[in-house]
Amino acid sequence: MKTLLIHTIVIALCWTSAGSNWLFGQRSIEWKDGGAAIQLVTFQESSELGEPGFDPYGNSGAPNPPGFGGDNVGEPPDRPWFGRPYTAPKDPPSGSIPNRLFGSNSSTRFSDLLRFAETPRLRYAWIPDSRGAQDLAQQEIDFSVVFAFPNFLNTERPIYVAPSFGLNLLQGAGSVGLPNQVYSGVIELQWQTDPQERFNVDLGLGIGVHSDFKSLNGDSIRLTGHALFNLGINEDTTFRGGVVYYDRLDLKMLPAIGLLWRPHPEARIDLFFPRPRISQYFTTINNYDAWWYYGAEYGGGSWTMQQDGGGKTQTDINDIRLTTGFEFGLAEQLRQGEHIGFIEAGLVFNRKVVFRDTPQKNFDPGTAIMLRAGIGY
Repeated sequence: MKTLLIHTIVIALCWTSAGSNWLFGQRSIEWKDGGAAIQLVTFQESSELGEPGFDPYGNSGAPNPPGFGGDNVGEPPDRPWFGRPYTAPKDPPSGSIPNRLFGSNSSTRFSDLLRFAETPRLRYAWIPDSRGAQDLAQQEIDFSVVFAFPNFLNTERPIYVAPSFGLNLLQGAGSVGLPNQVYSGVIELQWQTDPQERFNVDLGLGIGVHSDFKSLNGDSIRLTGHALFNLGINEDTTFRGGVVYYDRLDLKMLPAIGLLWRPHPEARIDLFFPRPRISQYFTTINNYDAWWYYGAEYGGGSWTMQQDGGGKTQTDINDIRLTTGFEFGLAEQLRQGEHIGFIEAGLVFNRKVVFRDTPQKNFDPGTAIMLRAGIGY
């Protein structure tokens, strides 16, 4: 926890030391009739980036739901503390979803539920080893489909439900003999009050089975989640706080606290522990913007595994990841901290493999690089 907090501070200092020219290079316009020159503020020279190119008449498609455990906070307000005046709840299409949770509908069919499915999400990460005696190579594959059910409990806000499947391929680990693959099957839920309000709340819960399926027991079932609040200080700054629950052997829960600062519509400074991130507009291709970013995060997971010797125990694989890369999406998505996809490289360090029943076998794999890409995440 201390290591990641230090890196959060380092990211802030790196941005500060870069100076104001990094975000706010200036251009001037001189009038032909001799009028006073006008100074315009932009990110960098136009020869480097080009101008933003969001097309208000383009086909934008449906917006992506907030990322689970992500950084979506909506617009900070010049609005009342608790949003717009009350209006009558909006009902979903008749017969689409159960009446006890979502209104006055009387029947539910599977084909109706499919209408609420969003775009599928896919993410892949590759972490090679350095061929040491206790090194560990990993490949991480995650797939999910998000369903957005409107007007949850007549709140006029949707609840997002995401069945997801994860496959982790493991290689190495020296004499410990970890299995070649472990799996995760999770149902994730997320609900957020109106992000247009000055004060809003973001709640998430994940219930899943994490195992190699040769050692299923009570430790295979884990709960994860987050409870966050966002408080708009002014138009550009939002204070964020709460907790993130990991339910691992070595890490149960972390406080979450920080500031989101948007000095310009094309930059986001999210000094938020435990997931700091700085991003900036890079270029536009057709109707899609690309932003570059760098950040930090906790990685890894926890599964019940059977070792080569036959022992079955819950096992953590924990690490800290520094990443940099490009994300792409519609202009408004990126300004709100969302995206359609990303590609990145990173450094994975402070790696630890922790066993519940045989702590004497714990070991620390070496620092490694990471390549990761995703669509929808």
